Amino acid sequence: MDLGIALSCVLSGLFMGGVYAMLAVPFNFQIGALKVMNFSYGSLFMLGMYVVYACLMNGFSVWGLMAVILPAFFVLGWLIRRYLVFTTDENVQILLTMGISILIENLVHTVFGAFPRTLGSIEEGTGILLGDTFVYVSLTRLYLAAGALALLGVGYVFLQKSWYGRCIRALVQRPEMASVMGVNVRATACVAFAASFCYLAVAAYFFMFFLSVEPHTGHNFLPMCFLIAVMGSIGNLLGSLCASFIIGVFSAFVAFFLPGYHDPIIFLMFIGVLLFRPNGLFGEA
Repeated sequence: MDLGIALSCVLSGLFMGGVYAMLAVPFNFQIGALKVMNFSYGSLFMLGMYVVYACLMNGFSVWGLMAVILPAFFVLGWLIRRYLVFTTDENVQILLTMGISILIENLVHTVFGAFPRTLGSIEEGTGILLGDTFVYVSLTRLYLAAGALALLGVGYVFLQKSWYGRCIRALVQRPEMASVMGVNVRATACVAFAASFCYLAVAAYFFMFFLSVEPHTGHNFLPMCFLIAVMGSIGNLLGSLCASFIIGVFSAFVAFFLPGYHDPIIFLMFIGVLLFRPNGLFGEA
């Protein structure tokens, strides 16, 4: 294997892993910490990509887009948690969120049609020479990965250091004791769930830089989120971050050497993790 190709794949995978983390860590937070089996996550991500496309194609600036999509997704997440998936029965949660997924896909298909939408080729890259070895670096993915890690870091500091973050952690660890200590458990759970939707919205913006979107795009990303969550261990957010980089590098090599078999190999990897490491690589948090 050519060293330049290998290094290019590693760098591309690491940068892509950072972007994957922006999508997968909030998903793990929902199913692991908040105990919500959200099978509509992929369709909601797809909806976010369509919102990004519609806003940017109609002349919105980036800040204008964020002023629209962040409050909208926060309210959407709050409504879903408050009125639909408030039950702790996982079977009911799965059925409800699958119904939400079907509803979103059909609404998007009605409004936008089945034709893929894209913002065009806006990915930038450069090459660097390491001796006689040429290595390609995607500047766009580098910037997006850095932005994703910065935003995830802000969320982590908020959970660890702020008063409301401590309320959320108390809710996750001992909901009955948190309630006794004066925490409004239901309201806190709704706000935490809604906040994870803001990260989902930003992830949709990031992915529109190098992907197109169509009504079934979410089906490609939901298994990826499950794979990262399981590999990183359910409820372990730092584990999901590490798993995102692992999957990113693995996916980059598969996409380069076996592009036609990328999705089947990822699915086989998911099955293998479930069979041999069902508790994940890093242990349940």
